[in-house]
Amino acid sequence: MNAPLLSQSVTQPGALQGVPVVQRSRVAASAGRDVRSIALAAVTIATVLLVGAFNHGFMSLQNLHFMLLNCVVLSLLALGQTLVIATRGIDLSVAPVLGLTAMVTGLMAQGGGLPLAGAFGIALAIGLVLGTINGLLVAKLAIPPIITTLGTYSLYSGLIFLYSNGTQVDSVPHAYATLGNGVVSDVLPLPIPVLVLAVVLLLVWFVLGHTRFGRAILAIGNNQAAAYNAGIPVTATQVGAYTASGVLAALAGLMFLSYTGSATVTTGTGDHMELQSIAVALIGGTAIAGGRGNALGAVLGALFLSVILTALVFVHVPPIWYSAGEGLMILVAVTAGAKRVAR
Repeated sequence: MNAPLLSQSVTQPGALQGVPVVQRSRVAASAGRDVRSIALAAVTIATVLLVGAFNHGFMSLQNLHFMLLNCVVLSLLALGQTLVIATRGIDLSVAPVLGLTAMVTGLMAQGGGLPLAGAFGIALAIGLVLGTINGLLVAKLAIPPIITTLGTYSLYSGLIFLYSNGTQVDSVPHAYATLGNGVVSDVLPLPIPVLVLAVVLLLVWFVLGHTRFGRAILAIGNNQAAAYNAGIPVTATQVGAYTASGVLAALAGLMFLSYTGSATVTTGTGDHMELQSIAVALIGGTAIAGGRGNALGAVLGALFLSVILTALVFVHVPPIWYSAGEGLMILVAVTAGAKRVAR
């Protein structure tokens, strides 16, 4: 997908002689993403059926609804993470960006009746500013992404404490609750958060696969020096990727607030959502080495994790093992990705 920006004429001898290598690589990568997405969906469905066969409550409409809504926030984080990881970067600050957005908009809504439209505007501004700071530190100052976002993780987490002064949000206006828990209409009982996620997924999928910006992201992830020599605006693209991640994290914060009606100083960070977003992006097929991203896979990965974590509750696995399980999934996903790259 990225390679046409670098070369259009490289060929290899063999049975497919005459067919551009780049074209074959694109076809192979697309097929790999499709297989990964189908396999992930199949495993998720099989898990639901297996656990549901022994725990009837697991298959209840209420629980299925819960698992679906529970993956929306994580999916939004993972979609932003997909854009950043595809540039061979990483964004550990998504969790405190989520928490800060939920806290700021929640306190303003709780105390001052901030309208929902205003909350969207404030969330967009928070994500835009904080994401751009990450991008400038990485692209302009050449600070390694993991160091940059680890530092801003602490900085943004501190801002939550400073702004809230230790208080918490425990109620939101009715419009917020409708956004987080309502359905599109009586005729179409589709949860509104799922509709929001579908729109964002479509947007990220289109940007990553069908725009110059998306192709530049993948080109930089494959070979930053070659991308620069090919005339790709590396700095602007990297800043754009981190800014998009910040905006999506802020949107996730607003959706979390609307869904739960609450926010605390540990919202996002307390659940290690930065690690979860990385895990599901990698499980979905995004390469930790950059150059490959899968928007649909990120959402399926979030749904898979939501199902697995809920299943662990139903089979009475102690919560202390949940973090260990997430870490194990990251190791498996990274190892599988490394083997694909090696082949």
